[in-house]
Amino acid sequence: MKTAVLTHIEASQEQRILVLCLNNPPNNYLPSQFFVDLTACRDWMLSEEVDAIIFTGKGRTFSKGADIQEIQKSPGAVNLESVLYANEMFSFIQKLQKPVIAAINGTCLGGGLELALACHFRLCIEKAILGLPEVTIGLVPGLGGIQRLIQVIGPAKALEMILMGAMISAPQALSLNLVNRVFPKDGFWEHVLLFVRTLLSGRKEAVQQVLRLFQLSQSEDDARNIREAAISFSQLMPQQLNRIT
Repeated sequence: MKTAVLTHIEASQEQRILVLCLNNPPNNYLPSQFFVDLTACRDWMLSEEVDAIIFTGKGRTFSKGADIQEIQKSPGAVNLESVLYANEMFSFIQKLQKPVIAAINGTCLGGGLELALACHFRLCIEKAILGLPEVTIGLVPGLGGIQRLIQVIGPAKALEMILMGAMISAPQALSLNLVNRVFPKDGFWEHVLLFVRTLLSGRKEAVQQVLRLFQLSQSEDDARNIREAAISFSQLMPQQLNRIT
């Protein structure tokens, strides 16, 4: 088994499946270094030796998104350039022509859900909580979450979920098609691996073509709208920073 430990990601590969474990417990926040680590994994994700990629979280949380305390300590670190850089990495994940799966092993909020939305499939445990609560602190989802949530659950429910800052249960997420499967906590990882191996049971060339064809449904407007959300997030952050506790 091939492994690598970065600052906020533990990477391992076994049987052509690359597992990228968010390693910043207990909340698995996504600081700026996380995106540097993610960039360091690009070539591995693209490798011909990797047929599928799984994102999961260390411990009992998938990710609670941005680390507000880190942002308060270094407010200048969160600017339009850094947000666009993070967006580019999530778009890179979405455009991969190999299955990318979010194995949501616990709470999945804010940027954590935006990462999961950039994946092609979302699997979660029965007790998972999912949401984009940014509006409750005067921000907007800035990593493509608005556009991707609309694509996944439709505009009406996406607007309701975002404006209300709703944090929903796994059964609710399943009913909205926000997640593909809900599995028991016990044996969750085995269920995830079975799901992934089933995806890979088809011919590799066909799987790649299906993903490519699905990606053709993404318009230029999607990329523009994702960029607009990043701009809004960057503009709102300085205004709200002193109010966030």
